[in-house]
Amino acid sequence: MAKTRSLVQSAVRLAEAWDGKLRVSEGLLLATLPRGDAREASLDANSVRLVFQSGHTKKVHLGDLETVNVDPATGDAAGGFRWYRVRLHDTVGDSSVAVLSRNDASALVGQIEAARRDWWHQALAARTDVLNSVQDRLNALACPSRYVDIDAFRDLKHAAETAFSGFAGRYLKALSDAPELRVLRNIRAFLAEPHRVREKANEAFVAHELVRARELFDRIETHSLTQEQRQAVVTDERHNLVIAAAGSGKTSVIVAKAAWLVQRGFQRPSELLLLAFARTAQEQMEKRLRARLGTAWANDITVRTFHSLGSEIIGEAEGRRPSVASVAEDDDALRHQLKGFVEEIREDPKVSERVLKWFQHSFAPYKSQHEFKSWGEYYEYLRSFSIRALNGERVKSFEEVVIANFLYLHGVRYEYEAHYEHDTATAKKSQYKPDFHLPDYGVYIEHFGLDAKRQTAPYIDREKYLRDMKWKREKHRRHGTVLIETFSREHVAGVLLRNLKEKLTARGVTMSPIPSEQVFAVLREQGRIDRFTMLVATFLRHFKGSGLPIDALRNRALGHWDPERSLAFVNLFEPIAERYEEALVESGEVDFEDLINRATKHVEAGRFRSPFRYLLVDEFQDISPAEARLLKALLHSSPGARLFAVGDDWQAIYRFRGSDTAIMREFGEHFGPFERRYLETTFRCSDRLAKVATDFVLRNRAQIRKAVRARCSTNRPAVHVGLPGQGRPLLREALDRIAEDARRHDGTPDVLLISRYRRQKPSDMYTLKRRYSGLRLDWETAHGSKGREADYVIILSLCSGRYGFPSEINDDPLLDLVLAKPEAHPNAEERRLLYVAITRARRQAFLLADGDSPSSFVNELIGGKYDVAVFGQPRNGDVSCPRCSEGRLLEKRNAQDGSSFYRCSNHPWCECKVNPCPSCSTGLPVRVGDAHRCRKCGAPYDSCPECDSWLNTKKGKHGPFLGCSTWPDCDYTRSQSRI
Repeated sequence: MAKTRSLVQSAVRLAEAWDGKLRVSEGLLLATLPRGDAREASLDANSVRLVFQSGHTKKVHLGDLETVNVDPATGDAAGGFRWYRVRLHDTVGDSSVAVLSRNDASALVGQIEAARRDWWHQALAARTDVLNSVQDRLNALACPSRYVDIDAFRDLKHAAETAFSGFAGRYLKALSDAPELRVLRNIRAFLAEPHRVREKANEAFVAHELVRARELFDRIETHSLTQEQRQAVVTDERHNLVIAAAGSGKTSVIVAKAAWLVQRGFQRPSELLLLAFARTAQEQMEKRLRARLGTAWANDITVRTFHSLGSEIIGEAEGRRPSVASVAEDDDALRHQLKGFVEEIREDPKVSERVLKWFQHSFAPYKSQHEFKSWGEYYEYLRSFSIRALNGERVKSFEEVVIANFLYLHGVRYEYEAHYEHDTATAKKSQYKPDFHLPDYGVYIEHFGLDAKRQTAPYIDREKYLRDMKWKREKHRRHGTVLIETFSREHVAGVLLRNLKEKLTARGVTMSPIPSEQVFAVLREQGRIDRFTMLVATFLRHFKGSGLPIDALRNRALGHWDPERSLAFVNLFEPIAERYEEALVESGEVDFEDLINRATKHVEAGRFRSPFRYLLVDEFQDISPAEARLLKALLHSSPGARLFAVGDDWQAIYRFRGSDTAIMREFGEHFGPFERRYLETTFRCSDRLAKVATDFVLRNRAQIRKAVRARCSTNRPAVHVGLPGQGRPLLREALDRIAEDARRHDGTPDVLLISRYRRQKPSDMYTLKRRYSGLRLDWETAHGSKGREADYVIILSLCSGRYGFPSEINDDPLLDLVLAKPEAHPNAEERRLLYVAITRARRQAFLLADGDSPSSFVNELIGGKYDVAVFGQPRNGDVSCPRCSEGRLLEKRNAQDGSSFYRCSNHPWCECKVNPCPSCSTGLPVRVGDAHRCRKCGAPYDSCPECDSWLNTKKGKHGPFLGCSTWPDCDYTRSQSRI
């Protein structure tokens, strides 16, 4: 039964005492009831019900009440009646019941408090077991027996929220000594800062586990593990990423992790899967496990490459293991097979025309001159993509290549930049050489680099260019020769060849397309079929690895920045890929991409149930999207399975194989919540070598930052940069320096020679080994050196050029359709590759710029704030070309008389030619302050005010004068007497 205390009852008793005043007294009572106070209160088992003067009601839940108090109020108008207010404060706000006598107010408070205690007793009694269970789990966090991973924590948090549901936000002061309420307060405190509680629990686990596993960590490797290695091992989230420096003991951590999991009883050996990317790495891991863990444990641990694991999964799911095709392991065999497919499709009339068009104008990505900031940048683009005409001739722009190829394929004989048939040379202007001359028709073609707004490229003097156009037109008009004009704007609009064909036909030029077999014979002879086949081979593997259907690839092509070329390639690639797949089916074989993709599908479909509860992956920076999908499928296949990945994104150098560094940088997006640890101590490199390598690789701000520390230190520079002087070869100089330094150490030191390309291997290795018998010499490419180390490292050929370091051979943008997104930082992967090469050295690294011009990396190292020692001196070739800026002036010799001159390294695209110093006939004048001075003899020269060159005395009709040394590119002159 509900108990009621009514204000009206108090009024009735007052009326009985004051005879005849009931109406007046009741009216006076209601008139004096404060606005907002209730006039009636009643109780039930769960709440206090309040009724206000307006008739509005409100319920205050007993569990939400915080305080119930009696406040003295005031009396009536005559001052004879004193009344009280009962104030209720809950989680929402305040409520009050007014105009009560002292006794009624006290009684109401007592009844509310009693009902409130009853409610809490009943509410908590129903959840005692649940609350105690959660409390026990919270108590265990003080010293957890295992790392509190995100899943266990999420489960605990959910249990706490469930136990606390219905009590959230409620006041718990009542029954403060009740055990259930103490538990409830603890749960509420946990839910207020759950992640901090988990953090403290894991800190406690790591601290205790480091003590419990001390003996294991002391003996598992030859040297006891470092503190950061131990912490990486015992940190045991569902997904773990260990970011390791070069030479920081990555493999030691993986072996220790496996041993710790088994020894502590967290996993059985058969539940562990260790994954490597190469067979040699797998074999080394197996050997290491047997040596450190013993045969019994090691034999039960599964160590595989991704490909061998894929083969096993397919075998179990399909009942037989697949045979791997020979072309999967032999790049030459694959290219030979694909070359045959190219020959097949070009014989198909439906495809043949597409093939010819590809080699005519789609063989390289088109970029207009207007997209570059200097001639040098444009020439670099032409060189990096080997942009030449079909007849092998090197022309000076992509658009001119398109014109040359059109003429060649249509049987129109032409001469490129031949002398004009009339003499035009003057004292200030050399002989005119039109772009194309058709000698059989007496027709000239000039291609002008003007866009739709008649603008030139930004690095070209527009006014001068337009004056030269006018001059050329005037010459042809005066001499009556036929001039056909083409423009850059026509190529951008896609009408260049159509317009050219119309203009040629109008001038009587006959076009007789040459037979396709003749064209293909030329393409074979020039190696263009081979280059196309290499592109197809690379594209094929990444296409298969991506798992994209051909229609999705075509859609990507349409969205590419060069959709016309991309779609043209996809239309050629499709029939080649079809023939490749048919060949695999006929032979009953698979390639490596099939192994990964088919295995992943079997795991995802449940046809293979993973027995592995813990996946440990070495060199994680090398993972591809397809391999990442297989990892995720294995993790989902085995509930509760964990991932422990160790890698160094600074050593990610295999994008061309399909690796995607973004998977490591965005680890959480691919695998979910994870814990990150760092291995920042290197046992290999000295402090000064590690500092140079670290500063160098971190110029790319996209790399994951870590503070590398070295165990050993040195008091002198450990990175040496050799510049090509006039003395003995740099390699001999470096080896002599190493031999001298090696005398300070015992034993015979290892010296590893590293070059960017296999073609750069020293041809006299046998002679060098005999000459330096006190050194153990070996050679490897930069990519091949990964995983190796030596006392000394010599990195060869750090020069500019196509096969320089950084390499100037650009990936075809078509690969962006199937590869990871290109990085924004210039030469990002080449920078990491040099980092890998440098950090192979234990003591010292020698970087040799043994070429005509040091590479941009060398210039950065010697010109920046790097702790490097420089020996030798730069050749004259380190001077920038005054015309194209990007090229370097290289000393050359005239074949006739042996005299010196300087030519741009971008020749023949850049025709800049500079004569030597007139005083010594060999040196090159360079800028020193506001003037120029010969580097060899020191003779002074005035600087040209219009370009970055110098003024030389020349003879004219009116006597000697000063003219720019780069004439005719710069035609500045002035009187010799002018000061």
